[in-house]
Amino acid sequence: MVHIQDHSTAASVIHHWGYADRVVPCTNDAGSCEYLDAVYWMHDTSMLYTFIMWAVIGGILLLFITLRTLRPSPRHIARFSADEKDQAREPGSAYSRAWAGLQSTFRKCLLPESFVGLFGHVTRLQLLVLSILLAYLLIFTLVGIVYKTWITPVKKTNLFNTRTGLGGFSDRIGALAYALTPLTVALSTRESILTLVTGIPYQSLNFLHRWAGRIIFIQSFLHTLGWTLIEGKFYQPQPKVYREFIAQKYMVWGCVAMMLITFIYTFSLSRVIRLTGHEFFRKTHYVIAMIYVGACWGHWQQLSCWMIASLGIWGIDRGVRFLRTLLIHVGYVNGNRDFGFHSAQSSVEYFDDPDGGVVRLEFKHNHETWQVGQHFFLCFSALTIWQSHPLTVASAPELHPALPHHTYIVRCRKGETRRLKELALGQVSEPASKGGATLSSKTTSVILCGPYGTTLLPSHPNVGHEASNIIAVAGGTGISSTLPVALVAASSPAFIGIPLDFIWVIRRHSNMDWIKSELSELQRQSRSSELNLRIHIYITQESPPEVRSSQDSASKSLEDIEISHAPSSKACFSSSLSSSNPNYNITYMDSVHPSLATIVSGFLDTRACSEYRTRVIASGPAGMGQDLRAAVASVNDGSKVWKGDRRWDVSLDWDDRMG
Repeated sequence: MVHIQDHSTAASVIHHWGYADRVVPCTNDAGSCEYLDAVYWMHDTSMLYTFIMWAVIGGILLLFITLRTLRPSPRHIARFSADEKDQAREPGSAYSRAWAGLQSTFRKCLLPESFVGLFGHVTRLQLLVLSILLAYLLIFTLVGIVYKTWITPVKKTNLFNTRTGLGGFSDRIGALAYALTPLTVALSTRESILTLVTGIPYQSLNFLHRWAGRIIFIQSFLHTLGWTLIEGKFYQPQPKVYREFIAQKYMVWGCVAMMLITFIYTFSLSRVIRLTGHEFFRKTHYVIAMIYVGACWGHWQQLSCWMIASLGIWGIDRGVRFLRTLLIHVGYVNGNRDFGFHSAQSSVEYFDDPDGGVVRLEFKHNHETWQVGQHFFLCFSALTIWQSHPLTVASAPELHPALPHHTYIVRCRKGETRRLKELALGQVSEPASKGGATLSSKTTSVILCGPYGTTLLPSHPNVGHEASNIIAVAGGTGISSTLPVALVAASSPAFIGIPLDFIWVIRRHSNMDWIKSELSELQRQSRSSELNLRIHIYITQESPPEVRSSQDSASKSLEDIEISHAPSSKACFSSSLSSSNPNYNITYMDSVHPSLATIVSGFLDTRACSEYRTRVIASGPAGMGQDLRAAVASVNDGSKVWKGDRRWDVSLDWDDRMG
């Protein structure tokens, strides 16, 4: 707007926040003056809308804080506390029943997945939040625009400029893109203030981060297209006007920013990530995103506050990550005076299978313990110091003075996990044998950062936990999330009498070698008359040993094999090895997967106590998550919860960090 205003004839200048100063009185032709009035009014309105947007965001965060404050306190069961156990069986106040009933009703409606082909495996609640954001941006992008055209003469020529509300519209979407940038960065941070306020795990916010980034890309494209049309077609004479326009410093930075956001968007597409690799995506995403923020600062310094906030959020996140790592690794070792940075020394044990193999990591390291269900980011310095992987701890937390013992189960795929497999195979001790035997074991350095994530159960047996029926479901290496739950429950007197079903779906019997010692301990604990623990393992791609033996030698008939009516569409073979322990069962499926809906509903009908709410703690492939969300949503019943049957208040804690 500066080029159509004559500062030499200005009687005064009016400052407009985030924009060029306005010269008054206007000495241009009447059409240009009216256009300037409209442009500055649209800009001031745009600034107001950005502030309203952040006021709404602040209001939503305040609402989360209020709801977390007002929600009824969970009734806990502490160690040897009979009084509290009796109290947990009481129906509860009308307020707590109404609260739980509303939660159950919301889960029934908003927990399932929808439009998976377009949005991926996300819940309806996440889609609702995205829809609200899109609706807000659409409304406030179109409202407050002057939809009018002015044809104004170009001085000393017979040409005319075409001035429209497109300039105000383009500035509007550009301003909203700037204001949306700090939120997009905050949604991507690991040390998330949004997680602290809302209690929502940072990984659940990544969906909104991805779509907010796509929104910014679309806004940037429309902003660029709008001003290209204005300066390259509507203003005269051409191409003089456009050449002078594009050569300005702020426009050079604008072009750089547009190229960078296009790069970020293109290389964030799932198909492109598969071609270039996830490591390339992560490294370039971090670097290019911050250069993009700097280019936006150079493009329009009047709105640099949004870019400063974005850089500040990113810097705080990185600083806290670095501090976390130092707190874990810098200090004395084994009580001596060797002060400095010390990485953990982990054993690397490899298990072979047709799906690429699995690595088991184990080590002890002196640091503060974690809570059940939390995860660490692991960096293997022998492979690279520029990448870390989020992995859920598969071992139960240990408190001081015991050194915390870490166990991780990692599926070997591409990239870093493939190199981890190669590292494990670097010293092959014995030839590989069939059935998934251990091929090799060696030691490597590990750098930790964490812990992160929500707490599923307290790590200390004397700390009360919420009374609830628990069903732990895992698929493959998702066992890392559910195994600590079962281990803590089996070793804590606080869980005596509380129903806990431990479900593990694997492809082959040899997969049980990953957690052989822990599984043996759970099998022993399941025999206890005090614990209400049941273990059921489903093997989906093998037949029972009895069947394989009969096929090889023809010495045994199928009549000798017990048929189990497992929750699937076909009959399944139940291993006779588990017949001596009714609480431990292995079922061989006929190339199908167990019905998770049948498992969940069967647990509620036959195992769950009506005095306790029900928690489903699960991890596995994305398809398992989709089925479980649908299953959990279908069994939630707010009316039954209101009447006092609390088992129908069913929540799902889903962990998608499979090794």
